Amino acid sequence: MKVLLTGATGYVGHHLALKLASQNFEVHALVRDLDSDKIPKHKKIIPFKGNICEYESVQNAIRNCDYVFHAAAFTDLKYNKIDKFYNTNVFGTKNVLEASLEEKVKKVIYTSTLSTYGPALYHVPITETQPRIASYSNDYELTKSMSEEVVSEYVKKGLSCTILSLTRVYGPGLKTYSNGVNTMISKIINDKVFFVPSKLNIEANYVFIDDVVNAQLLALEKGKTGEKYIIGGENSNYKTLFQNIKELSKSKIKIIQIDYDLVKNSIAFLNNLNSIFGRSFLLTPKVLDSLFTNRSASSQKAILTLNYKRTPFKVGLEQTINHLSK
Repeated sequence: MKVLLTGATGYVGHHLALKLASQNFEVHALVRDLDSDKIPKHKKIIPFKGNICEYESVQNAIRNCDYVFHAAAFTDLKYNKIDKFYNTNVFGTKNVLEASLEEKVKKVIYTSTLSTYGPALYHVPITETQPRIASYSNDYELTKSMSEEVVSEYVKKGLSCTILSLTRVYGPGLKTYSNGVNTMISKIINDKVFFVPSKLNIEANYVFIDDVVNAQLLALEKGKTGEKYIIGGENSNYKTLFQNIKELSKSKIKIIQIDYDLVKNSIAFLNNLNSIFGRSFLLTPKVLDSLFTNRSASSQKAILTLNYKRTPFKVGLEQTINHLSK
């Protein structure tokens, strides 16, 4: 069977491409740069040069494919305009779905994000039935929500699509700028001091990469058309997460808390200063707020209907620590 995969040079897409190839799927990987060292290597993975924003290249890559896994997205919250978010996440998704409809693919699995639901209430995990209770805090959340509406439009046109809403993904694998959890784990393993904002009671959900990839295949087999499934792991606040990483890695790092508002104002000042000289800063107030928003979640729907299974948090952390320590 042939499948089109977008986002193969990203963290999730890279893993997914190799998993699909190992399951004897022929993977058409749509990539912008055929010379990228992030393209997964396997005899069953065939790179196609293109871009989801260019319909003809999507058409070329999807030809004769049975299924589509759409995992590509623009995620860089440091970017302060909406154009790249919209072009990739909305317009690009429309191109993939239109080509899927035209090619009569059997099913599309669309990778989305838990953040489309907005923040969670404290100690109240997000579920698929939760309405959004807050305005959009950044263009990534907004355009991913818009892209889900595009998916719904194509479902009405007769295209079979299932949406997977991922929580914070971590685990061994490709190093990418968007994998903040792995970056944080690396700092705790390797640094002597770790300065953190003083909101360590903030809760989020963390999902192991292998579980995400397995969920994609389960959704292909059992996911219902038009349905959304939260794909997550365990909920944890930052204080517990840091403690677990320190204990499992035997790190002696000192974690020092700094007033949250002071950190946010300092980041805003540095960003304004850097913009004067045409430089970018690694962190912005929007990125900080997105990291310190309650996002606990429940994957009960996926567990019950897809037979989704979760890796115990400490087991996943230990594997990730071993990988990052090499």
